[in-house]
Amino acid sequence: MSASPLRDVTPDEVETYLRDGVVLLRSIYPPQWVERLRTAMQQVFDREADATALSGLATGESTVGSRADMVTRVRDLLERHTERLAVEPGGVPTGRSIVETDACSWHEGLRRHHCEGPLPQIVAALTSSVRVNLYSDQLFLKEPGSRVRTPWHQDKPFWLLDGTKVAVCWVPVDVVTLDSGAMGYVIGSHLWGKTFKPSDFSTETGTSRIPGISYDDLEDLPDIEANPLAYDVRHFPAEPGDVIVHDWRMLHGSTGNKTADRIRRAASVRYAGDDVVFRQRASSPEPFRHTTGLADGDSLDGAARFPRVWGD
Repeated sequence: MSASPLRDVTPDEVETYLRDGVVLLRSIYPPQWVERLRTAMQQVFDREADATALSGLATGESTVGSRADMVTRVRDLLERHTERLAVEPGGVPTGRSIVETDACSWHEGLRRHHCEGPLPQIVAALTSSVRVNLYSDQLFLKEPGSRVRTPWHQDKPFWLLDGTKVAVCWVPVDVVTLDSGAMGYVIGSHLWGKTFKPSDFSTETGTSRIPGISYDDLEDLPDIEANPLAYDVRHFPAEPGDVIVHDWRMLHGSTGNKTADRIRRAASVRYAGDDVVFRQRASSPEPFRHTTGLADGDSLDGAARFPRVWGD
């Protein structure tokens, strides 16, 4: 049984999640679990990047996840790229903007946080699920001055899942403002019935170019940054103790860290509810996409990497 949140999810919060595709749950996460997460995340960020993990991203045969520094990538593109890069105006990015994928596959502290902490109970309440499985995680570090935005994207084409009850818990361990990297969402986009091409996370609308990935049948990402008034975009500043939960079909992104002295760290923890099964998506660049041992339609219970964290 998971540890309990500080309070119950309210009926109004469930209604907001179902209607808007995202809900900000204020003051729901216990301080001791925030501290556990903060400690584990910093251990991940302080370690050296694993060369095996980098190769695993290309082959899909990783068992230890992958890491990317978006500042390094964008600084390289600034010198030779003509497309609009996902970076705040006002200077060259400095510091680091780390994206660490699937760290819970090797870091025991993170895995225990995701499996034994309050998040499974929150997801079960929001999705009306009697069972919940852990899918994966992604950790984010945006250092002061990194300025790299997370461009608008949809999670669905990246993940090896099928179903409607896939929930993403975004858990900050620092105070997050609009200037330091607040999350933004296109309200209601989970109900559009569309699956978009996976973002390259460097340009505003560019798509992933990993060998073996196909997205021919998917739709182009809309240029939300160029047409913000055409969409209902809302940003959610948050602080430790808050949890933002969004539906995996939502279009979302975040601002870059423009501050001079404020670090921004957060974990995105992904869970699958009652109706979710495995699907080997042609568009998925997951670093573990060829190591699950599952076939299309299989229950996630069939793979040790997707443990059941709520329900019998």
